Amino acid sequence: MISSAIAQYNTEIVPKLENRYNVQYPALRNATYVSLVNYATDLKAPIQRWYRYKEGYSVKLVQQLFDEYGVERGDIVLDPFCGSGSTIIQAKTIGAHGIGFEVNPFSAFLAKVKTQHYNEADLNNFVKEKQILRTIDNTTPVADKPILSIVDRLFKSDVLDYFLRLKSSIFQIENERVRDLIFLAWLSILEEASDYRKAGNGLKIRRGKNLLSRNLEYAKLLFFSRLYEIEIDLPFAIRLSQGIPEPKIFEHNSLEMERFVKPNTVKGVIFSPPYANCFDYTEIYKVELWFGGFVNDYSDLKTLRNLGIRSHLNGYNGESSSKALLIDELGLLTEELENTSLWDKRIPSMVKGYFSDMFTALDKIYDSLKPGGFCSIIVSSSAYGGIVVPTDLLLTRYAESIGFDPLRVEVARFIITSSQQYKQTERFKKYLRESIIHLKK
Repeated sequence: MISSAIAQYNTEIVPKLENRYNVQYPALRNATYVSLVNYATDLKAPIQRWYRYKEGYSVKLVQQLFDEYGVERGDIVLDPFCGSGSTIIQAKTIGAHGIGFEVNPFSAFLAKVKTQHYNEADLNNFVKEKQILRTIDNTTPVADKPILSIVDRLFKSDVLDYFLRLKSSIFQIENERVRDLIFLAWLSILEEASDYRKAGNGLKIRRGKNLLSRNLEYAKLLFFSRLYEIEIDLPFAIRLSQGIPEPKIFEHNSLEMERFVKPNTVKGVIFSPPYANCFDYTEIYKVELWFGGFVNDYSDLKTLRNLGIRSHLNGYNGESSSKALLIDELGLLTEELENTSLWDKRIPSMVKGYFSDMFTALDKIYDSLKPGGFCSIIVSSSAYGGIVVPTDLLLTRYAESIGFDPLRVEVARFIITSSQQYKQTERFKKYLRESIIHLKK
C-alpha cells in the first residue's frame, strides 16, 4: 500500500513534468528511435561485434541523431560515458572527431581498441600472430591466476589453464595495436566460455546442457572464431583510419572534462550514463576486469567503485549532493524516499548523489557545446518502494534551468521492474521506461 504523498507525486508532479517537456511515446509516428537503443541490432556489425557489450546502443541510433542535428566531417562529437564506444565509432565513420570518457578501465580499453587507427602492416602482423597462437600447448608459460574469489569456479580446470597460457603468449606480442586486438578477442570470449553468465547485477551459474558444453574445444573455437571476425573487419577499420584525427578515449571521470575539452567547441554530445538502478558495473564486468588485469586486488576494486557516477551502493561515496537540492521536484522525491521502507536505507542518499553527479555532468556538457549544439541522452527511469524515479524528466528539468532548450523526451521502450515493484507501480507503468532526451544549447 503506497502512501497518499507518493500517490500524489506519481499522479500530479510527474504528469506535470511530462506535459512540460513534449514527451513522445512509441505509438506516435514521429517516435523515431524505437528499438535502436538496444545493442542487439549491432551484434553482426563490423567492429561492434568484437565484443557483445551488455549496455551498448546501436550505431544506427547515433547516425540518425547525426542526421537530425547535421553532424558533419570535422565536427567534434563527445561521449562523456562512452562504454563500448558506439558514438565514437560512428563519429569516426563520418569523419567527425570523437572524444570519449570512461572510468571503467575495461570499457575504456574496449572503446580504444575499437576506435584507434589501424594500417595494412597491422593486418599482416595480426594474421601472423594468430597462426602462432595455434601452437600453444602444455609447454607454453602460464600467466598468473587472478585473485578473484570465484576464479576456480568460473571455468573447467583445463579451460582456465588454456586461457592463462593464451594470455601469457598474447603479452609477448610486440606490435601494441595487434596485441590489443588479440587481447580484446581473448577478453570477449571469457564469459561465453565460462560456467557463469552475466545476469542482472552480476554473474549466475549456468545450468543443464549450457554448462556441459563449456569445454576446452568450445573455448578454442570461440577464440579463433572471434579472431577471424576481427581479421575480416580490419580492412574496414583501416579504411576508417584514413585522413582523420584518431579519436581520443580518456580513462578519466567526465565530471572533470573541462581539463581535456575546450569550451564552446563541441557540435554534439550523445551518451547513455549509468542508470539510477543500483547496478554495479564492476560486478557485471568483473571477469573482464580481473582477468584483464584492470584490477589486481580488492583495494583496486574499491577505488574504481568510487570513481564513477553514484548509481549503486557498493563502495558508496556519500560526499556532498547539494546540487540535487536545486530541483524542487527532486527534493520532494527524495523526501518521500526517506519516509518509505526500502530494502537499503542508503537509497535516498544514493539517488541524491546520482542526480548531483549528473547535474554536474550537464553543467560541463553545456559549457563544452557550441551555441546551437545538441545533447542527446539515453536514460532509464527506476522505482523504489513504489515511487517512480522519472530520471528523464528530472534531468530535462535541470538542463532547462541552466540554459538548455528541451526539445522533447522520446520514449524508446518500456521497462519491467521486479514483481513487487511492478505491483506497486502498475498504475504508473508508462513512466517506467527508457527514453532519449533531446536538448539544444
